[in-house]
Amino acid sequence: MSAKKKLLVVTDLDSSLLDDSYSWEEARPALHRLKTLGIPLVLNSSKTLSEMKDLAHRLGTFAPMVAENGGLLAVPQESGLLDQPQTFHRSGNDWIEVTGLSRDFILSRAHALREAEGYLFDGFADWSTAMVAEHTGLSSAAASRAQSRHATEPILWKDTLAQRETFERSLAKDGIRLLRGGRFLHLMGPADKASGTVAVKALYQQALPGVEWVVVALGDSQNDQAMLEVADIAVVIPHADGPHISPQAPRVLTASMPATAGWNESILTIIRDELGASALQ
Repeated sequence: MSAKKKLLVVTDLDSSLLDDSYSWEEARPALHRLKTLGIPLVLNSSKTLSEMKDLAHRLGTFAPMVAENGGLLAVPQESGLLDQPQTFHRSGNDWIEVTGLSRDFILSRAHALREAEGYLFDGFADWSTAMVAEHTGLSSAAASRAQSRHATEPILWKDTLAQRETFERSLAKDGIRLLRGGRFLHLMGPADKASGTVAVKALYQQALPGVEWVVVALGDSQNDQAMLEVADIAVVIPHADGPHISPQAPRVLTASMPATAGWNESILTIIRDELGASALQ
């Protein structure tokens, strides 16, 4: 890789960087290399900004975050990427932009259809914090952060496939999409992880116009496919039963192991291939 090229890593969280117990322990070698080499680590997830800020703090990354499947973009002040934001508003130490439909709008349409048609589903808006914790395996504090949503609603579908397809067509009339993530179906607007990735790359390109950014994206689920397809290097993190997605990108890698171990292996492989073996020392 030439001196004018730099890696920009964009990653899904659940079943990618994080394992089933929400740990990244097995990814520590790759995370250490990214930090040592100054490679930005962008978190791009269905999780809420509240959840992701806590995680970013523990990971020590100040890169932008794409929350709620692309429905919200947060740029930490510490990143130095925004001098005169136009469409962003200030929230604490972050510049925030809601890029999707509001959660209130999504809930009003979805719940009206449920009441009218008798669809069988429930989601975060229906559950107490204790119930969110039970369904997700999160602690009570983490479950509370997961409920702090702006642009999406995770649901558990309990009806037939035919009913789901009818529900999906009805939602589409209002611009609402239904997308499968790692554990839930997500009701969301037209923004997605791909548009969030493109927006983050544009921020880095604007801040450092002389750099050619090479985007590395990692994910495991249907809601990651579009994100992987706008990357220069797409990494498919498989599940225990094999890969669940087949993205088209200039370079596609499939990790040999699921979740965090596969994430670690893939990042180290890309660093070696793109920067040379000395970058791993």
